[in-house]
Amino acid sequence: MTALSTSPIALVLRFFVVIAAVLLVLKHLAIYPASAAGADWLGLVAPALYLWAFWSGAEVFSRSRDATGFGPALLSGLNQMGAGLMLGAWVAILAEPALRHLMQNGFVMMTGARFDLTLANLVLAFAGLTLILLARRGRQIRAELDGFV
Repeated sequence: MTALSTSPIALVLRFFVVIAAVLLVLKHLAIYPASAAGADWLGLVAPALYLWAFWSGAEVFSRSRDATGFGPALLSGLNQMGAGLMLGAWVAILAEPALRHLMQNGFVMMTGARFDLTLANLVLAFAGLTLILLARRGRQIRAELDGFV
Protein backbone atom coordinates (compact mmCIF):
# COMPACT_ATOMS: atom_id res chain seq x y z
CA MET A 1 0.00 0.00 0.00
CA THR A 2 1.35 3.39 -0.92
CA ALA A 3 1.63 6.22 1.52
CA LEU A 4 -0.76 9.14 1.22
CA SER A 5 0.49 11.74 -1.20
CA THR A 6 0.95 15.38 -0.43
CA SER A 7 -0.91 16.31 -3.61
CA PRO A 8 -3.93 18.40 -2.62
CA ILE A 9 -6.07 16.96 -5.42
CA ALA A 10 -5.20 13.40 -4.37
CA LEU A 11 -6.02 14.15 -0.73
CA VAL A 12 -9.36 15.73 -1.65
CA LEU A 13 -10.27 12.77 -3.87
CA ARG A 14 -9.37 10.26 -1.15
CA PHE A 15 -11.38 12.24 1.41
CA PHE A 16 -14.33 12.26 -1.01
CA VAL A 17 -14.07 8.49 -1.50
CA VAL A 18 -14.08 7.79 2.24
CA ILE A 19 -17.02 10.14 2.90
CA ALA A 20 -18.99 8.79 -0.07
CA ALA A 21 -18.41 5.18 1.02
CA VAL A 22 -19.60 5.90 4.56
CA LEU A 23 -22.66 7.79 3.28
CA LEU A 24 -23.55 4.98 0.86
CA VAL A 25 -23.43 2.37 3.61
CA LEU A 26 -25.38 4.57 6.05
CA LYS A 27 -28.02 5.29 3.41
CA HIS A 28 -28.34 1.60 2.66
CA LEU A 29 -28.61 0.73 6.34
CA ALA A 30 -31.41 3.26 6.79
CA ILE A 31 -33.36 2.04 3.77
CA TYR A 32 -32.75 -1.67 4.12
CA PRO A 33 -32.49 -2.91 7.70
CA ALA A 34 -30.49 -6.03 8.51
CA SER A 35 -33.52 -8.27 7.96
CA ALA A 36 -34.05 -7.07 4.36
CA ALA A 37 -33.34 -9.26 1.39
CA GLY A 38 -29.79 -9.54 0.16
CA ALA A 39 -30.90 -8.50 -3.32
CA ASP A 40 -31.17 -4.89 -2.18
CA TRP A 41 -27.52 -4.90 -1.07
CA LEU A 42 -26.41 -5.66 -4.62
CA GLY A 43 -26.87 -1.97 -5.31
CA LEU A 44 -23.60 -1.26 -3.50
CA VAL A 45 -21.38 -3.26 -5.86
CA ALA A 46 -21.28 -0.81 -8.78
CA PRO A 47 -20.83 2.29 -6.55
CA ALA A 48 -18.00 0.49 -4.71
CA LEU A 49 -16.24 -0.11 -8.03
CA TYR A 50 -16.79 3.54 -9.00
CA LEU A 51 -15.25 4.62 -5.69
CA TRP A 52 -12.29 2.35 -6.43
CA ALA A 53 -11.92 4.23 -9.74
CA PHE A 54 -11.93 7.54 -7.83
CA TRP A 55 -9.29 6.19 -5.45
CA SER A 56 -7.17 5.14 -8.42
CA GLY A 57 -7.68 8.62 -9.85
CA ALA A 58 -6.13 9.99 -6.68
CA GLU A 59 -3.15 7.73 -7.39
CA VAL A 60 -2.91 9.18 -10.89
CA PHE A 61 -2.86 12.73 -9.52
CA SER A 62 -0.30 11.87 -6.87
CA ARG A 63 1.95 10.14 -9.42
CA SER A 64 1.63 12.91 -12.00
CA ARG A 65 3.57 15.23 -9.70
CA ASP A 66 6.66 13.09 -10.21
CA ALA A 67 9.09 13.96 -12.97
CA THR A 68 8.85 10.49 -14.53
CA GLY A 69 5.89 11.35 -16.75
CA PHE A 70 4.15 8.26 -18.09
CA GLY A 71 5.94 5.93 -15.71
CA PRO A 72 4.75 2.51 -14.56
CA ALA A 73 2.98 3.85 -11.46
CA LEU A 74 0.97 6.40 -13.45
CA LEU A 75 0.05 3.82 -16.08
CA SER A 76 -1.02 1.38 -13.37
CA GLY A 77 -3.25 4.06 -11.85
CA LEU A 78 -4.85 4.77 -15.23
CA ASN A 79 -5.37 1.06 -15.78
CA GLN A 80 -7.00 0.60 -12.35
CA MET A 81 -9.19 3.65 -12.84
CA GLY A 82 -10.36 2.33 -16.20
CA ALA A 83 -10.97 -1.13 -14.75
CA GLY A 84 -13.04 0.33 -11.91
CA LEU A 85 -15.21 2.34 -14.27
CA MET A 86 -15.65 -0.49 -16.75
CA LEU A 87 -16.37 -3.18 -14.14
CA GLY A 88 -18.77 -0.92 -12.27
CA ALA A 89 -20.66 -0.13 -15.46
CA TRP A 90 -20.93 -3.79 -16.48
CA VAL A 91 -22.06 -4.79 -13.01
CA ALA A 92 -24.75 -2.10 -13.23
CA ILE A 93 -25.76 -3.22 -16.74
CA LEU A 94 -25.60 -7.02 -16.48
CA ALA A 95 -24.94 -8.54 -13.08
CA GLU A 96 -27.02 -6.44 -10.71
CA PRO A 97 -30.35 -6.61 -12.59
CA ALA A 98 -30.05 -10.34 -13.29
CA LEU A 99 -28.94 -11.27 -9.75
CA ARG A 100 -31.55 -9.01 -8.18
CA HIS A 101 -34.27 -10.75 -10.22
CA LEU A 102 -32.94 -14.20 -9.30
CA MET A 103 -32.69 -13.38 -5.59
CA GLN A 104 -36.19 -11.91 -5.49
CA ASN A 105 -37.55 -15.10 -7.09
CA GLY A 106 -35.74 -17.26 -4.57
CA PHE A 107 -33.44 -18.67 -7.28
CA VAL A 108 -36.42 -20.64 -8.60
CA MET A 109 -36.58 -19.48 -12.19
CA MET A 110 -34.99 -17.02 -14.51
CA THR A 111 -37.43 -15.97 -17.18
CA GLY A 112 -35.70 -13.78 -19.73
CA ALA A 113 -32.68 -11.58 -19.23
CA ARG A 114 -32.68 -8.36 -17.28
CA PHE A 115 -30.38 -5.53 -18.36
CA ASP A 116 -30.05 -1.89 -17.34
CA LEU A 117 -28.72 -0.56 -20.62
CA THR A 118 -28.70 3.18 -20.01
CA LEU A 119 -26.60 5.80 -21.72
CA ALA A 120 -24.82 6.65 -18.45
CA ASN A 121 -23.74 3.05 -17.93
CA LEU A 122 -22.53 2.76 -21.52
CA VAL A 123 -20.56 6.01 -21.27
CA LEU A 124 -18.88 4.85 -18.06
CA ALA A 125 -17.96 1.52 -19.64
CA PHE A 126 -16.53 3.33 -22.69
CA ALA A 127 -14.57 5.78 -20.52
CA GLY A 128 -13.10 2.87 -18.59
CA LEU A 129 -12.13 1.07 -21.78
CA THR A 130 -10.55 4.28 -23.09
CA LEU A 131 -8.42 4.65 -19.95
CA ILE A 132 -7.30 1.02 -20.15
CA LEU A 133 -6.34 1.41 -23.81
CA LEU A 134 -4.57 4.71 -23.05
CA ALA A 135 -2.52 2.98 -20.35
CA ARG A 136 -1.67 0.14 -22.75
CA ARG A 137 -0.56 2.61 -25.43
CA GLY A 138 1.49 4.50 -22.83
CA ARG A 139 3.30 1.27 -21.93
CA GLN A 140 4.07 0.65 -25.61
CA ILE A 141 5.41 4.17 -26.11
CA ARG A 142 7.45 3.92 -22.93
CA ALA A 143 8.97 0.61 -24.08
CA GLU A 144 9.85 2.13 -27.47
CA LEU A 145 11.47 5.16 -25.81
CA ASP A 146 13.42 2.93 -23.43
CA GLY A 147 14.61 0.95 -26.48
CA PHE A 148 16.16 4.09 -27.95
CA VAL A 149 18.13 4.91 -24.82
